[in-house]
Amino acid sequence: MPSESSAGEDTRIWIGRVASGHEADHARFVDWLNAAEADSVFRRRRLTEYLVIDRAGTLIVIFKAPHTGDPRIMIDFLRYPGMWPDYWEFERAGQAADVPDPLPAEAVKVHWRRAPEPAA
Repeated sequence: MPSESSAGEDTRIWIGRVASGHEADHARFVDWLNAAEADSVFRRRRLTEYLVIDRAGTLIVIFKAPHTGDPRIMIDFLRYPGMWPDYWEFERAGQAADVPDPLPAEAVKVHWRRAPEPAA
């Protein structure tokens, strides 16, 4: 998995599919996820990394946040309106073994990573 999790991050993996007939909606959503507005959402939700992989119709969404011992960062992100479209059909929670290593570049549709904080 890219940017391996450290003891300082929590990682969640979501596995699902795009509902039949919603491929164009999904393509527009992926474009939005790669734009500045989504960047702002990721930052406000305190994520450190967000990745969408599409392998032969299976979506793998990986999101990471600082390890705080409080699950609310992840829960708040999962509940945030607009980040989980209705046409993304949940199949199961994933594990690190579900993520191809190495990642085929053509399968990565979105990869956002928080920029490091500037040195003081």
